[in-house]
Amino acid sequence: MALNELRKISDQGRGDLDAIPFPTYVDARALGIAINEDHTIPTGAKYVIFSATADFYAKIGGTAAIPVDVTDGSGSELNPIVRHISDSATTIGLIAPAACEVTMSFYN
Repeated sequence: MALNELRKISDQGRGDLDAIPFPTYVDARALGIAINEDHTIPTGAKYVIFSATADFYAKIGGTAAIPVDVTDGSGSELNPIVRHISDSATTIGLIAPAACEVTMSFYN
């Protein structure tokens, strides 16, 4: 749900607090040490909110890697929080330097 949709809810007198609703779909992955996991994005998902028990890296539509030196723009992102999912994306690569759990809350 987009922020402007949340504001519409607030403007309609349903409350004065902007808050996101419960997600449409929640997945969890237990990541091993330095092992990429490709996670399939649920059909129709437009947004994802990540949460984790430790640092992790994510790469939309590709294999995530723990970076050493990346200077060509192809690196994986450390601890993303909220991301819009493009229509062409079907997977999210996940990897962590230490074992951890990552949850992904998806919204249509």
